[in-house]
Amino acid sequence: MSDETGTVALPKWLKADLFEKLLKERFGSNYAGIKSFKPVAGLTPGENYSTIMLRLHFEVELNDHTIENVSFMLKTPHDFEMYREILKKVNMFVVERGVFLQVIPELEKMYQDAGLEVKFGAKAYEIEAPDEYVLLQDLKPFGFKNVDRLEGLNMAHTKSVLKKLAQFHAASANRILVKGPYTQNFLQPTYADSMKENIEQVAETLGKYLLKCLPLYEGFEEYSEAVHKIHPKFVDLMYDMHTPKPEDFNALNHGDCWTNNIMFRYEGESPEPAETYLVDFQMPKVCSVAHDLIYFLLGSTQFDIQLSQFDYFIKFYHDQLVEHLRLIRYPEEKIPSLRFLHTQLLKYGRVGYHTVLMLCPPVLLDRTDDANLTDFVTESDNGDGLKMAMYSNARYKKHVSAILTWLNNRGALQI
Repeated sequence: MSDETGTVALPKWLKADLFEKLLKERFGSNYAGIKSFKPVAGLTPGENYSTIMLRLHFEVELNDHTIENVSFMLKTPHDFEMYREILKKVNMFVVERGVFLQVIPELEKMYQDAGLEVKFGAKAYEIEAPDEYVLLQDLKPFGFKNVDRLEGLNMAHTKSVLKKLAQFHAASANRILVKGPYTQNFLQPTYADSMKENIEQVAETLGKYLLKCLPLYEGFEEYSEAVHKIHPKFVDLMYDMHTPKPEDFNALNHGDCWTNNIMFRYEGESPEPAETYLVDFQMPKVCSVAHDLIYFLLGSTQFDIQLSQFDYFIKFYHDQLVEHLRLIRYPEEKIPSLRFLHTQLLKYGRVGYHTVLMLCPPVLLDRTDDANLTDFVTESDNGDGLKMAMYSNARYKKHVSAILTWLNNRGALQI
């Protein structure tokens, strides 16, 4: 087997026999063996910075000599020192496996018990791997696919995601109310004290390029002072948000809800999604639902509806939230009002700056085979060109000029 498929280096430990037990469980007494095993790149170059994504193709021979084609999605870490260091501190792969294997089934059962079938994402599996991993059902054969991140989500897709987030937030808020805070080690705060130094280093590196390019953005004179004041406090402000406040409406947030972490399935020729799944649960956090809402709406929607329809989207989300909270018998007196939800969005408007600084640069950059995590988050000669392209391209300037103006007018950049 080649050590590299496309532009993705394969882990040396990735062997077919690791999946024997899983395939035997799937096919039972009919299983005869693995006829072929072919791992390929799971995403096109430039579509994933944080992990290695592989699609694993198996030809499985059955006892009657027929062949069944099976595929899985495997996520493994980059061999990058800073990234590995962070992994040791926060166990991101353990977190994600825990969410898929334990948290999500509990939330889905809550709806099942209430008479509603709700699915949040792909099925997860466990294998005896010698390194960090997440192994998931391949959704492609079922018709699921992503929307092009450069186009952004239109009205129908945005509403579909907001409904799914409302269902996720409602169930997790109810779970916390009934059983108390999540105590599993895989749901401790993502922004742990042990990794604060790493996050500050990344924020400092990226901030140099944002602040350097700020004069290129339309209307920068209005918000330049506010941006320069909030940036040094940015990490502390995000850490504060990720410590749940009892007065907020808290729920388990996806934590990284953007276009490439959402998959849609369609029926027939309809352009509107029939089903929406959330993927990549490496950064869940219990905090105000304002985090997911601001991060998603400012980082994934089409430009013409991103800000003009923001309040409409919040009203739509709130309607869905209330409907599903009532369905699972959340106490009526604890259901947040639309007015209260807007106060949460104002209180935590700083998430908008987080989105501008860390999410929008890779989301809005044209595809390139050279894009990688190391050059994005560290100082290097190669990284300088990548980050300058991220913070100065026409698409980023267009979106961020509007977002920073909007945030500034809402007071969201004030400390």
